[in-house]
Amino acid sequence: MREVIAETKAAFEKASGHTLNVTVVETGTIRKRVLGGEAFDVIMVPSNASEIFVKEGKQAPGAVSVIRVNFGLAVRESGPKPDVSNADALKKTFLDAKTVLITDPSTGGISGVHLMEVLGKLGIADAMKPKLKPFSGGGFHAERVVKGEADLAVQAEHEIRCTKGAAFLDYPKEFQRIIVFMAGVGAASSDAKVAQSYIDFIKTGPQAAAAIKAHCLTPG
Repeated sequence: MREVIAETKAAFEKASGHTLNVTVVETGTIRKRVLGGEAFDVIMVPSNASEIFVKEGKQAPGAVSVIRVNFGLAVRESGPKPDVSNADALKKTFLDAKTVLITDPSTGGISGVHLMEVLGKLGIADAMKPKLKPFSGGGFHAERVVKGEADLAVQAEHEIRCTKGAAFLDYPKEFQRIIVFMAGVGAASSDAKVAQSYIDFIKTGPQAAAAIKAHCLTPG
C-alpha cells in the first residue's frame, strides 16, 4: 500500500485539513514496535497481526479489510515459462534455477517467510540456500529478473504483474496463500474519529480506488 498511500496523501490532507505522518516498514518490524508500546493512529497489517494487536489492547476492534494479496514467482515474459502446476514441478523449477530473488524473511517480509515454508514442505530448504538472494531494499524483484540478474523472483502478485516484461506464475493450489490486509485505529490514538476518517478514505474513496487499481492490487 505504500504507493497508494503516497499518491493519495495530498488529497486526504487537503480534504481533511490533517497531516499524515507515514512510516512504511515490514510486518515483523511493525509487530516489534507496536507490541513494544509505540503508539499510532492508523495501522495497516495482515489480518493475523491485526488480531494480535487487538487482543493485546494495542489496536481498537473494528478493523476493515483494504486489500488482498497473493504470492507467486516472476519470470521473464519473453522467456520460457517453467512448470509450476504441481509440487514436483515446482520443486524442479526451484532446483533448476541458479538465482532466486526473495524478500529477506528475517525482516518479516511475508513473501519471503511464505517461500521458506514452501521450500520446507518440498524438502529442499537446505538445497536452495546457496541460490536464494535475500533483498530488503524495497522495489520490485521482478524488475531485476527482467534485466537478467536472476532466473526467478518470489514476490507479491501485484508487484510482478505491474512490472513490464515480467510474467506471473502462481503457486500450485496447495501452496497458495492469500493475505488480507486490515486497516485499524490505534487504541491509544489521539483522535480516533480522524483516524477512522482516513481508513474510510482508503477503503471507499475514489482517489484511493484509482491508485489501488493502477498498482494492480486487489481491493479487500
